[in-house]
Amino acid sequence: MNKISGWLLFKVSKMGMEASEIILPRTGGKELRSQIRKQDENYINLMEKSRTMMKSDGQQPAGVSGGTQRMLSGAVKMATFLQHDPHHIAELMVRGTTMGILKMTEAMNHTPDCDNRTKRFAEDYIHGEEQNIDRLKRFL
Repeated sequence: MNKISGWLLFKVSKMGMEASEIILPRTGGKELRSQIRKQDENYINLMEKSRTMMKSDGQQPAGVSGGTQRMLSGAVKMATFLQHDPHHIAELMVRGTTMGILKMTEAMNHTPDCDNRTKRFAEDYIHGEEQNIDRLKRFL
């Protein structure tokens, strides 16, 4: 069970950023590349906001483990090795985005006493990711 925290917000946004940066060079199509760049920028902004929030709470943000990073990189490279058309890339992005929404929603459901600031960040993250999925749908 995950609890919502600045660390979880940092982790989810960092994973999204890393995934989008791995997949971007394998992406064809100007419009899809633009969408993925926008998502990457959103992940970087959320990561910085969560880092600031953690520091104000006396916490130090930690990166994602090396093993997790290698698994992510390997999974994206394998999934795009033979198939890298816009439809497939958009599908991968929707799946990854959905995973982030699920993690954050689960955390929110298990942390009813979460402070308003953290809850607002989590809700903003979910809303932004839902918008990203809506924008990616046209490439499916």
